[in-house]
Amino acid sequence: MKAKRNPNETISNLEIGAVIEVDGTHIIAELDPKITELTRVYGGIIYPIGQFGSIIKIHYGSRLIFGYVGRLRIKSEYEREKGLTPESSGSARIIEVDLFGEGEWAFDKNKWRLDFERGVTTFPLPQQKIYLTPRTELGFIYGEGTGPVILIGEHVGSGGTPCYAEMNELLGKHTAILGSTGAGKSGTVAALLHAILDRGSDAGHQNWHPQIVVLDPHNEYGAAFPDHVRLCTDENSLSLPYWLLNLQETVNLLIEI
Repeated sequence: MKAKRNPNETISNLEIGAVIEVDGTHIIAELDPKITELTRVYGGIIYPIGQFGSIIKIHYGSRLIFGYVGRLRIKSEYEREKGLTPESSGSARIIEVDLFGEGEWAFDKNKWRLDFERGVTTFPLPQQKIYLTPRTELGFIYGEGTGPVILIGEHVGSGGTPCYAEMNELLGKHTAILGSTGAGKSGTVAALLHAILDRGSDAGHQNWHPQIVVLDPHNEYGAAFPDHVRLCTDENSLSLPYWLLNLQETVNLLIEI
């Protein structure tokens, strides 16, 4: 982000409400009653208000606190759930948010850079304003497409902000894809594998040939990878490629001990 505007300054057009309850990393905020449509436009981009998975932010001094929107409902329902007599109008709405990270702007080489980190150590207070997060800031949260990264999709709540994953973090640690039946776990795994396979052409690596073994007992991934090589046959035999063996296993295979 070039030095056109101090990003620490709030954007009035993206203000959507105020915090009314803080319960650890879970907060509840009441939307501004002046909001009649659940969208805001900023910089030519339409941002939804209250859409599941969209991201809001809270200014806390020089720090920014970010959270996922998980629920949008009428405030009177929330009051009845708490055992309170509904005092708000029937049109008052609240959103429920789970905080997930913090950030702070730094000015470096004539550019603003958001130093983002996951986890929350600073918690907002009731009556603090909440804002929609502009696409320029989401780019720092979901990666800028530099370094050893793969493009895994677009953020649905910001007009298509590209989302990247660092390959060293993704492949150097255990990764779990979790979700209920029909949520799209298999499709997500297939998309990630395709992104890894396409990394060579995206980055201009001519000798990019990743070797991937998929254990597929339900035969879900064959159609997603038409050029795959099947290692297990119908005769219950398993043919392991040489690159799957470590040095000691290769020696034991070739040299009788």
